[in-house]
Amino acid sequence: MKNFCYLIIIFLIFPSLAFAQQDDSDPFKRDPIFTKPLDDFFGSSDEESEAEPDTEQQGAKVVRHLTTEGIDLGGGLEGGPYYSNSLYSQYPNLSTVHYNRVNGLFLGLKKERMQWHHRGSFLNIPQIQPHGFIGYGTASKEWEYAIGLEKLIGENKRMMIGGEFHRATATEDYRRTGLIENSLTSFFGAYDFLDYHKMEGFGFYTAYRTQRWWEAAFSYNRDTFTSAEQNTGFSMFGRSGAYRPNPAIDINSDEIDIDSYSLSLSYNPRNVLLTDKFTFSAMAEAELGDNSATDEEYRYDKYQAIVKLFYNFEPGSVLRWKLHTGGITGNAPDFKSFYLGGIGTLRGSPYKFFQGNQLVASNLEIQFGRPSSISGRWLRNHGLHLLLFLDSGWTRSIPELTDTSNPFRGLKEFSFSEMQHDAGIGIGSRALRAELAWPLKEFGNSPAFWIRFNPTF
Repeated sequence: MKNFCYLIIIFLIFPSLAFAQQDDSDPFKRDPIFTKPLDDFFGSSDEESEAEPDTEQQGAKVVRHLTTEGIDLGGGLEGGPYYSNSLYSQYPNLSTVHYNRVNGLFLGLKKERMQWHHRGSFLNIPQIQPHGFIGYGTASKEWEYAIGLEKLIGENKRMMIGGEFHRATATEDYRRTGLIENSLTSFFGAYDFLDYHKMEGFGFYTAYRTQRWWEAAFSYNRDTFTSAEQNTGFSMFGRSGAYRPNPAIDINSDEIDIDSYSLSLSYNPRNVLLTDKFTFSAMAEAELGDNSATDEEYRYDKYQAIVKLFYNFEPGSVLRWKLHTGGITGNAPDFKSFYLGGIGTLRGSPYKFFQGNQLVASNLEIQFGRPSSISGRWLRNHGLHLLLFLDSGWTRSIPELTDTSNPFRGLKEFSFSEMQHDAGIGIGSRALRAELAWPLKEFGNSPAFWIRFNPTF
């Protein structure tokens, strides 16, 4: 609990450390296609038009161009975990309409949580909104739901409080591949890359953001997690029986009660440019489940941090780098472990081949495309680009971490010589990319081939 107290102190004092705002543009604003004005939706907006964009709006457009390519990361269909607070996935996180080997075709209605730009009132209370969803899985034959309330507080609406009850399917693998992307590969090709579990319970959260640079959040959750069975093997063009079995949440248990406190702190979460040629973002997150209401065999604390860097080192050439590190103390259930291998991590290695409670992972990409003629944009929206990448990763199950509260203690066993490295090439556009990845140390010389509807990050 000492670590938890330190994190609470940081959460309370961090707004006073926020950077001064540089202008009035708001990168936290979401603008999915379903909420655009009809004139914008049906009109044409060629990136290379002669009119120079408004300086105040240009920053947000640059941000979208950097990291919001793809069917999920663009935020055009749903907010989900990719366009919301980083604690979004402490709650059920699958798309309103999805397809996977557990639920089959899931059809639902949804109003997103953790969105900063609600307008209107509920019960004549300003800036309060109900949220949640209801839907039915055609293969699981179960109704799933969430129901909650959310309110923005303050004249500038910089603070949010909310909570919800839920009973639904969720996944820990949302950072590995896009949720909508995964539904497409599952339905058409039997490639379901996510692992699923059921969660039933409730949670409360609060979040605070500055105009542009910082966002922090706290969440309390109490849930019963249960293993989910595979209920369908259907795909449009895939082989019968090609789906992987959906694993249990832990090798020793199919039902676990977890009582957790989670905190996150993000810098530049929308990747606003810091200079004309460079930007970076950073996120730190703690999930503290070492509490008396958690099942005694599965009390743990999980810490992780992610840094993303983008550098336009010459016209039409962009270096992208993501560094992910983390540690788990105590005895976490299997579905909370770190995994490397396969799509989104080590692209030339077998899927989830490496498992551990200590993690160091890196994804380095160099993207070559056609330069944009608009000041501040690095690449044209349309056209093909070439990609070179190097994925590196190390994770181990370190027994010492089960008896300590220091998540960094296992890093003394880390060495660069023990990292797995996969290298590859790719070609693609904003909507589609094809990649070949070769393992450099293990697993032979045969490359893995990927068709992606999102960038890796």
